[in-house]
Amino acid sequence: MSKVRFLIFLASLTLAACGEKQSANLPPAPKNVLVTKVRTMDVPVQLHEFGRLASPESVNVQPQVNGRIMEVQFVEGQEVKKGDLLFVIDPRPFQADLEQSQGQLRSDQAQLALDQRNLQRDEQTGPGRFVSAQQIDADRAQVENLQGAVAKDQASIELARLNLEYCYVRSPIDGRTGRRLVDAGNYVAIGGATLVNIQRQDPVYVDFTISENDLAQLRGNIARGNKLRVDVVTPSTPDIVKTGTLSFLDNSVSTQSGTALLRATIPNQERYLWPGQYVNVTLTLQILKDVSVVPNQTVQMGGKGTYLYAVKPDNTVEQRQVTQGPRYQDMVVVSEGVKSGENVVVEGQLALGNGMKVNPKDYQWATPAPSPSRGALTEREEQKDSTSGAKQESSSGKPMPAL
Repeated sequence: MSKVRFLIFLASLTLAACGEKQSANLPPAPKNVLVTKVRTMDVPVQLHEFGRLASPESVNVQPQVNGRIMEVQFVEGQEVKKGDLLFVIDPRPFQADLEQSQGQLRSDQAQLALDQRNLQRDEQTGPGRFVSAQQIDADRAQVENLQGAVAKDQASIELARLNLEYCYVRSPIDGRTGRRLVDAGNYVAIGGATLVNIQRQDPVYVDFTISENDLAQLRGNIARGNKLRVDVVTPSTPDIVKTGTLSFLDNSVSTQSGTALLRATIPNQERYLWPGQYVNVTLTLQILKDVSVVPNQTVQMGGKGTYLYAVKPDNTVEQRQVTQGPRYQDMVVVSEGVKSGENVVVEGQLALGNGMKVNPKDYQWATPAPSPSRGALTEREEQKDSTSGAKQESSSGKPMPAL
């Protein structure tokens, strides 16, 4: 009985060995991967920085005469126009000074007229007829003295009128008032406390810096006449993008940080942006036209450089060395190694090799094709913007600084 069992055991071992040999000869199952086609689109080359908003005009309104505040003619946080009345300083002392100067002028003018007639009579009588030359010289000096007094009186009147005008404190710019720093009844003096701060809020500036390594590319695009677009978003509302134009490049690189200061001008008619805010800034240096792009994770790093896996029509993969370009959101530019329309492996590259079979599934892109309008503007595009009412100079009221 034991001999029969031993034969059965040997037969089972033989069958198991044959099964393992047959399974070893079978090709490996296709590997599941996500694939997509190489796209061709216009891709912006961008720099992402942090910036801070600033008002293009900020004025601390201070008194230009001494006196007591009689009236306050605005509300805190009010939008004011240039020339709007803000405060009234007691004008009565300056009105009295004006009237006194006007009275002194009339007195000196009357005396001048009398002296001029006396000089005229003495000159007509002449020396040798009871009028000496010395008397004529004295009359002439008196007339000139009174002429100087009249000129001095006229200057005093102008000063008194100017001081009287300063009693009515008006806004020097268009803007929004801040907190009122003095109340009616307070005494103010020249060089004293600020009455109120006014800041212009349309447009606004955004100041930011870029590395000196990016400076050459930036200057090259400016030299070609491109108006570089700047997009601004606040951290609290990243879905709202405000767009402006680069308007200033500093004349030096900081020796401490190795960065260059830039400034962009952003239209702000609806007052969405607020001076002093920190914002995320995107500077578009240029637009790469009709370049091949794939999702970021498609390109891998190996011992020979960057590569990806292309999928052939028979669902086998081929490793390709590629040249990687700029990144945009979740995409990367591949300038060499693949062509538009080829299938490439996006996910599942682990343990892949040349000639391996794959089971491809479509990969869903998360980022739509970028719009060329969000890049550098040419002169022709700038003219189109100006005809549609978006010209930068019209929103700021001043020409942009030259770069």
